[in-house]
Amino acid sequence: MKSKIIEFENFNIKTADKVFSPREDVEIFPKAIKDIIKNKNHIIELGTGTGAISISIAKSFNNVEILATDINPSALEIATLNAKLNDVSHLIKFKKSNWFKDIKNKKFDFILSNPPYLSKYNSFHYKDLSDPNSSLYSQENGLYDIYKIIKSGIKYLNDNSYMVIEHSHNQTLYLKDFAKANGLQFIKSEKDNFGFNRVSVFSNRV
Repeated sequence: MKSKIIEFENFNIKTADKVFSPREDVEIFPKAIKDIIKNKNHIIELGTGTGAISISIAKSFNNVEILATDINPSALEIATLNAKLNDVSHLIKFKKSNWFKDIKNKKFDFILSNPPYLSKYNSFHYKDLSDPNSSLYSQENGLYDIYKIIKSGIKYLNDNSYMVIEHSHNQTLYLKDFAKANGLQFIKSEKDNFGFNRVSVFSNRV
């Protein structure tokens, strides 16, 4: 696999040509959960790609056990390498799974994901992106995979736990309504470097 190095604030990531390349705001995930992190945290990341989000969490908090999943074998290969390069492989396990399909009888304190959320109707805006289409575009105006994760993910949450999802800023209200209809409460949205809502946090807490 062809690769290059992407430098973040606290770590470096190797990329691969068949894997989604993380953006510089990947470290928004630790910011989103820093005030709600628990004493011991079982975390699953869906669609880990290069492993950047899981690695950023593991570098920020040492009281975590992370299961990072992806359907793409190339992603799991480069993510495993990146975890080793960043000395966090003891905190992250990797598993092939299409969202929750191969996750059986497990529950988590946090479900994290940066799923595909762009609409193909607007693909001309993103013609310069070289990432695999499957990592960028989703049906239903970009909402299909997010909705699927929210609806399926509820049964994988421990009590008083959280779902943390990246999305387009113009999808915020749709996600709030969908989450509420499925028994989750909106906690907050974390803004990206440009001041737009980028990651939203939902909870099943009572």
